[in-house]
Amino acid sequence: MRRGPAASLLLHCFHTMKTFTWDQRIARAEKLMKEQPSTQQALGVYLKAARFQKKVAQSFSGAGHTDIRVVLKFLPDLKALVGDLNSAPLQKAFESLGGDEERWTGLLMEHWEQKAQPESPAHAFLAWLLIQPYAQHMMARMAAQANTELPQCPGCGNPPQVSLLREFNNSAKRSLVCSMCASEWDTLRTLCVNCGEADKDKLPVFTAEEIKQARIEACDNCKTYIKCVDLTRDGHAVPQVDDLATLALDLWAHEQGYERTHPNIFMLPAE
Repeated sequence: MRRGPAASLLLHCFHTMKTFTWDQRIARAEKLMKEQPSTQQALGVYLKAARFQKKVAQSFSGAGHTDIRVVLKFLPDLKALVGDLNSAPLQKAFESLGGDEERWTGLLMEHWEQKAQPESPAHAFLAWLLIQPYAQHMMARMAAQANTELPQCPGCGNPPQVSLLREFNNSAKRSLVCSMCASEWDTLRTLCVNCGEADKDKLPVFTAEEIKQARIEACDNCKTYIKCVDLTRDGHAVPQVDDLATLALDLWAHEQGYERTHPNIFMLPAE
């Protein structure tokens, strides 16, 4: 691993609510599965999940404000997906909820409003599968001002999943991607999204030569990190997909004593 400097750049702007399309995510997952055999298992699961979520998202086409319970009509499709994934924890979690729409609604609302920890990572994943397309639809209709010094999504209030680097005026600007609604907003180039540390000497950046599209942005103050997907090195990268395709970086960071600020969509890496 190489440690590199992280330059400081202050960005003031409105929340742009940019997102990567479902087709972009699916195409990227298919491409990386062919190019990186070691990622096939994780990306194979993601690919099935993304196709399911695209179907949910398409049902909102042209709709305005939608009650969250509308996603419950996809429970039969979700049950089929869980069966296809052949995951015992997911099957157990699904069976524990059954067809009880009141319990499903409670799970979705707790996940949406961040009021309580999910009963298990499997329950959280099931909730995320249904809520994420809904959240993306709802937040796409908003225009909120982002505070570049705060890490929470200015739309739905959830933490970021990853950061992004994009080309900007012969340099690069940093943004964050919401773990819930997938919206993107600009942030400070040098900032720990966990504790707010802004001293670049306490914010090491680690890269690996064999993984060009991502890097680790760590904090020596709180010993956490967030993964950064670097579009300046690979313009075809898609954050939700390339996060899973670069799990080796997460494993390395954990071996060095850093904890991820927010898990990826599979609730990994676990402690």
